[in-house]
Amino acid sequence: MQTRILGVVSLLCLTFTVIWLVFLITETAAAGPLETFDQVLAHTARLGTAFYLTYLNAALVTVCAITLFALLYLSYKPAAPGWSAVGAVFIPIYGVMNLAVYFSQITVVPRLLELHAGPEFQAQSEFLLRQVIQQWPGSTIWVVNNLAYAVLGVPSIIFGILMLQSSSKLRLAGVLLSLNGAACIAGFAGIIMRSAWLSHGSLIGGVFFLLALAPMSLVFLQKSSPGS
Repeated sequence: MQTRILGVVSLLCLTFTVIWLVFLITETAAAGPLETFDQVLAHTARLGTAFYLTYLNAALVTVCAITLFALLYLSYKPAAPGWSAVGAVFIPIYGVMNLAVYFSQITVVPRLLELHAGPEFQAQSEFLLRQVIQQWPGSTIWVVNNLAYAVLGVPSIIFGILMLQSSSKLRLAGVLLSLNGAACIAGFAGIIMRSAWLSHGSLIGGVFFLLALAPMSLVFLQKSSPGS
């Protein structure tokens, strides 16, 4: 039963992650150049339906990821209790940080944009918007978002390695999940070191995570089917 739930959650996570990728590509293409804060601010200020759907979907991806890693902890706890426990410690930290980031975009950002539209609080609200708009590289929220993925990188590497040892059918997923974790940690290291190319690690990690979910969904659902 637990294996089937793990397969279903993997499939849900895969679905929501694909939707996230579609939103990302579509929004990036429609937004045009986003090289300056004024361009990012103008794009964000539109607050269209796609803006809210993007962050609501991102929150769903986060919830699915939390559930997925919690189930991985339960699955690998009997065979590797120590390492599974280490991985489990990081899961709620990632969840709290990432959900705070995404919900701030649909609650705090619209309110600050309202204040920015008037002359009285324009300067103060612009300073705060520079800190809370997730699409603006260097904002506090952007850093927290990348840190959250780096935090999840630890259990990604741990459970990815455990997959390599548990089943030959899960080896590909284990490699991809470990690469996701390494890329996300490297991405946050790039932010600290001010390396432009390395700071894209979280985005690259997201692609590895998406690729890992496909074999995970297939293997776990096959294991739970009758006669498997």
